[in-house]
Amino acid sequence: MKLKTFKPGGVHLHDQKHFTASFPLETMPEPEVVIIPLSQHIGLPAKALVSKGDKVLMGQMIAEAQGGFSVPVHSSVSGTVDTIGSFPHPVHGSSEAIRIISDGKSEWQNKSSDAKNTSKLFSSEELLRLIQDAGIVGMGGATFPSHIKLSPPKEHPVDTLIINGAECEPYLTCDHRIMLEKTDILLEGVSILADLLKIKSVFIGIEENKKDCIHQLNQRLQELNSETKPMLIALKEKYPQGAEKSLIFACNGRTVPVGKLPYHVGVIVQNVATVVAIAEAVQLKKPLIERALTVTGDLVRNPKNLWVRIGTPIQNAIDYCGGMIAEPDKVILGGPMMGLAQRSLDIPVTKGVSGILLMSHAMLKKETACIRCGQCIINCPAGLMPLRIKELSQSQEYEKAKQYHALSCIECGICSYQCPAYIPLLTHIRDVKAEINKRSRKS
Repeated sequence: MKLKTFKPGGVHLHDQKHFTASFPLETMPEPEVVIIPLSQHIGLPAKALVSKGDKVLMGQMIAEAQGGFSVPVHSSVSGTVDTIGSFPHPVHGSSEAIRIISDGKSEWQNKSSDAKNTSKLFSSEELLRLIQDAGIVGMGGATFPSHIKLSPPKEHPVDTLIINGAECEPYLTCDHRIMLEKTDILLEGVSILADLLKIKSVFIGIEENKKDCIHQLNQRLQELNSETKPMLIALKEKYPQGAEKSLIFACNGRTVPVGKLPYHVGVIVQNVATVVAIAEAVQLKKPLIERALTVTGDLVRNPKNLWVRIGTPIQNAIDYCGGMIAEPDKVILGGPMMGLAQRSLDIPVTKGVSGILLMSHAMLKKETACIRCGQCIINCPAGLMPLRIKELSQSQEYEKAKQYHALSCIECGICSYQCPAYIPLLTHIRDVKAEINKRSRKS
């Protein structure tokens, strides 16, 4: 099978997946306490529906969506609401959350025990409502509400669906395990999305370092008797192969212009974990209350791939993996390239957390003056000028930074990774993006 990739830019990294790639997903025991943030998605935070002292069931909606660009939040345990207030948050520092004391019974509300529902039973509008009501967001890290992403503007018809199984971030292997262990429900989710979007052109992109996934999916696809049979695309191991625009070019050769979105070229991309969550929502009436993640790094005693309830403190997950061998220099949620460093182990697992990475050496280097080597431009897969955007951020010229397409940055981190002057370019770009978005909301 010929390997495909994207251009321009990108780098080859040591994938560090040997820690956990061969370890099946384990279901972590129910925590005694969960802290469930109301903001786990791009858009307005959910609005609490419960009060202190209320009894709740597993899967019960405890916070409702505020409008169309929002999703609800559900309890991941059965128990009692202990507190509603400000708690640590992996992205925002702190945010409003609901703290629930588990009763240990894991009593469900409205979950079906059999996969009886299919997409054939619902209209597109009903499927979108099911997906929103289940609180599903992009689980590759972006946390964009899935029902919005699956509703492209009518003036931009979509003819292609691409399933993202690249998992190009070093260390992370939870999507790898999902593809191996939940192959059938993954393909059912693909069928649901194809019905929803009314399209027949579907690609599944997987990097070459997941040969077992490629082999297994190839076998299942050959056995599949369906009007919509996905085409498996084997991808070169190159970072950031899993970025939407990179993946689109690699799978079907379309180029998404700077400042545009995938639907502008007729494509929608969905991460494999998100597709499985959608299938479970439709078939089992199961809201998004747990997710797969990888606990890894050279300081984890027993690295693992886990199913973890949303709201579980990351300390619990680390303890379940045998704890730390030594105090880490850095704790990162996500991968080393796009993840976010954390200051506390009390941070809860949210819908967008794909990994917990403990690093013994933070690779912190002293920043020096830019030598104008141009590496940040040459290797940027989005075709941007990272240094120029950084300079505009420092001079607070936010509108000009917007003209340089700062908002098109995919935050892959290559610019910082390859900078010989150790300039934290990604940090500056994230700051300018946040300021542009803040001003946009105010206006």
